[in-house]
Amino acid sequence: YFAFLKVNKYALNSINRKISVIKSFYQFIFDEQIINYNPTSNIKMIKKQKLLPNVLSESEILGLIKQAHENYKNCNSKQKIAAYRLYSILEILYSTGLRISELLSLKVDSLKNIKDKFYIKGKGGTQRLVIFNENSLEAIKFWLQLRKNYKNFLENEYLFPDKNSKKSISRQIIYKDLKNLAMQLHLKENKVSPHSIRHSFATHLLNRGADLRSLQKMLGHSDITTTEIYTQVRQDRLSGLVKDTHPLNKILKV
Repeated sequence: YFAFLKVNKYALNSINRKISVIKSFYQFIFDEQIINYNPTSNIKMIKKQKLLPNVLSESEILGLIKQAHENYKNCNSKQKIAAYRLYSILEILYSTGLRISELLSLKVDSLKNIKDKFYIKGKGGTQRLVIFNENSLEAIKFWLQLRKNYKNFLENEYLFPDKNSKKSISRQIIYKDLKNLAMQLHLKENKVSPHSIRHSFATHLLNRGADLRSLQKMLGHSDITTTEIYTQVRQDRLSGLVKDTHPLNKILKV
């Protein structure tokens, strides 16, 4: 039966769910002494393959940020607010690795006197320190000035407010804006999202020598095994690391 499911390309989650149900049923009738042997006791759940998340290259990320800023400089006055919003969101996401939900929960009051860091409540209510670089700080400060010119935003406490309510803008708006920006640069639409920018932040830091424990803290992962997915690096990078850092490569060859 399970072979039949695999041949017919059922999703691993679906197959595992069916395995779990069948195992539970047989365990129940075994416990009730309806049968004297549980034929499913040795059947294990199918192990899922850990897939590396969508990651953009450094040049692709920098291209997106540059294009977003160009769009702001070249658009008409009615489009200025949306154009700079996207630029500042890109700067913040890439410099901090924030989740999209964390970004949308940011409030003006918590950022008014920001210098280079502040604490945020992340997933599961855990508090962590978020560090901003100079570019993202400048983007935040300019955005705070820009949003003051819009009456609809004045009574909204969120950093990125919705123009028709007192809530933050929806993540769907950010996704849509990022897709349009990706199309401008001829990138695959499904490759660019707030989450892929978070993954890129993590991967680029690791590529440049960040240690896993520090990255775990920056990303707000409660378990380091979640962070370890970023260690699935390309073979060419591994070769480069050996070539550039192994002490034997520093020895003069005769």
